[in-house]
Parts: sequence; structure tokens; C-alpha cells
Amino acid sequence: MTRRGPISRAFLFLFLVIALPAAAQEEDRISRLEQKLDELLRQASAIREELNALRGGTEAAQTLSEVELVTPDSPPSATSLADVQTVDNQASPGAAKALNPDMSVVGTLLSHAGDNFEERAPFALDEVEVALEAFIDPYAKGRFFIAVTPEEVDVEEGYAQFVTLPWGLTAKAGKTKATFGKANTWHTHNRPWADQPLMVTRFLGEEGLADVGVSVSRTIDNPFGAFIEATGEVYSGDVEGTFGRGADNDLLYNAHLKFFRDLTENSNVEVGTSWARGTLPEGEGHNRLAGVDVTYRWKPLSRALYNSLIARVEAIAAERSDFDRALYGYYASLDYQLARRWFAGARIDRADGFQDDSRFTDRGLSASLTFWPSQFSQLRGQYRRTTLHGGPSFNEFLLQLQFAIGAHGAHSF
Repeated sequence: MTRRGPISRAFLFLFLVIALPAAAQEEDRISRLEQKLDELLRQASAIREELNALRGGTEAAQTLSEVELVTPDSPPSATSLADVQTVDNQASPGAAKALNPDMSVVGTLLSHAGDNFEERAPFALDEVEVALEAFIDPYAKGRFFIAVTPEEVDVEEGYAQFVTLPWGLTAKAGKTKATFGKANTWHTHNRPWADQPLMVTRFLGEEGLADVGVSVSRTIDNPFGAFIEATGEVYSGDVEGTFGRGADNDLLYNAHLKFFRDLTENSNVEVGTSWARGTLPEGEGHNRLAGVDVTYRWKPLSRALYNSLIARVEAIAAERSDFDRALYGYYASLDYQLARRWFAGARIDRADGFQDDSRFTDRGLSASLTFWPSQFSQLRGQYRRTTLHGGPSFNEFLLQLQFAIGAHGAHSF
């Protein structure tokens, strides 16, 4: 028989000292887990009895009897496709929205009094805009704006907007308002006035510069802490009264560069430059437009709901091959928030025109007062004095009511 030395006996003693308490602790842990399992089973039984009492016992007993508690001693039983039960869940609002676009209708009523050089009706439903907007897929969004007027039904804008293109690009394809200045990009219900400035109607057409084509934009990194965006657009080239297409390659090209920066925590400034070139109606020569726009916004954080101010200046220069001199136009406006729902504004207009090689200038002056009961409606009164061709002046008063129903998405800032 081999005798253990003192060192072997010491190791054996040390092993017993460590192993025996560990084994005892493991046994104690198993015992506690078994007690918790028994407690859970008792709670499940109590819940089953309570459900039986509340539901009459039949449905709850049947449901809970089909639930199998898996324990180490009882492995889970195999299931088959025949065991699968369907659940009649309520339809998800999010899933329903995926197949139904946001829809809205904005109505604009316009009343006229005074001199009537534009032959306005005393009361008219000036425009109804129907908007449909939804994501096409994770990469693009579709937008349609249909304008209904007493004269016609027209697609004001209808395009797909791609927001996840490479190199930080975004793009729009379809009919869009050209990114030329500020006033041209607004829909009727977004304008801070009841009418369009003379500059827009004289140089960009009665309905503004809108056509079918492609628009691509990209933000530009810069060290000035500013938002800079460059936009390039190519359109079919058919804009009534402004551009036309005598041949297939008579396209309309437009470019815009925007610079936006906060001046203080209460104010910011936006400066934009625009350039457009196309063919005159019926393909008779070229028409070039250059523009600049400046917007200053002031909105104090402490009084943001009650006071704000926006000042705008926008100017256009036009060079037409059918006229030997450049034509100019501009407007300047100031809109001040008097109270939470009251806004006052003023605007001056100037726009050149020509006829039979003779240039004339139209001028305008207007003042407005707007009441906003809520974000879904507004009531605006506007006085306007217009002097045409340097001759007679016309005084008129416009009363505008706008109201919206449905989910109308936000427009560009």
C-alpha cells in the first residue's frame, strides 16, 4: 500500500474544504429554483381560476389548458402545421397608411371691390388645390398637386422625389415649379399676399415658371457654418408667354444657388441667385433670366408665438432677343406679426414691359392684414394700387379666405 505524504494529504484536505461548500451551494441553488418553479405554477393556477370566474370558465380553461409549461424533466412536445392557430388582430394604422397617401384640399375664396382692370368677379372660388403625398418606397416620395380653377383643371406639380441618391444628391422628376427665386416656388396658399407680384407675372408668366423635367440638388460643405445648396434643372421648355420650343433640343435650363445662415439665435438670412435660359415662344430667339433674392427673418425665442418679422427683396433682369434693351423688375416686402394670430404686411412692385419696341414700366403698392384663426384657415384683406404703363392708376381691395382639410405636408422653407 502506497502511503500519502504530508503534501498529498494537505492537497486532499484543501480540495475537500473548497469542493464541499461549493457542492452544498449548488444544491441550495437548485432547491431555490425548484421553489420558484412551484410558486410560478401556483400563480398560473390562481390566474386560471380567476379567468374562469370572469369568463364563465369555458374559454379561459380551454386556452390555458393548451399552454404547456416546459420543465427540465418534460421536454417540449413537437408541433405541426395543423397546430398553428390564426389570430384576428386589428388592422394596423401604419400598415393601412402605406397603401393610402396623405390627402388634403386647400380652398381659396377671393372677393374683389374697386377698380377692375383684371376683370375679376365680385366673388370667386379662386383655386382649389388637391394634394396627394406618400412614400413610393424607402428611396423616393411621390407628390401631386392638382389646381382646380374656374377656367381649368391643371397639374400644378406632380413628381417623384429621390432622397437617397449617391454623393449626397437629391432629385425630382416630373412637373415641378422651377427653383427660380422665392415667389415662383410658392403655391397659392403659401403666398403672404392675395396676389402675385408684378415681377412674377411679367417675367415668369401668369402661372409662374413650372414645367416637366428633372431637378438635381446637392448641399455643399463649407467653413462658414452655413447651409449652401446648388440646384440644376432641365425642363421641356414650354412655359406660356415666357418660353417655347421650336425644336426638340430647345430645352429650358435653370440653375439656383442658395446660401442660408443664422445671424443670431433670433434671426437668419437667406440669399439666392438664379439663372435660366430657354427659347422664346414659337422658337423665335432666346430668353435669358437672371435673378437674386434676399430674405431676412427675425423671430425672438422669448416671443416666438406673438412677434416675428420677415423682409424680402427679389429682383430679375431679362434679356430677350426680340428686344434691344434689358428689362428689369423687383419687389420688396415686409411682414410683421402683431400678435399670436394677426399679421400686417406691405409690398412695393416694379416691372418693365415692352410693346412695339417701346418699353414701359408697371408699378404697384399694396398693404395687407391677415388673421389666422388656426393653421387650417386664414382671412386676409389687401389693398392694392397699380399704375400701368406709367399712365392710369387702379385702386382695388381684395378679401381672401383660405381653408384646408386633410393632412397637407410642409413645403420648402
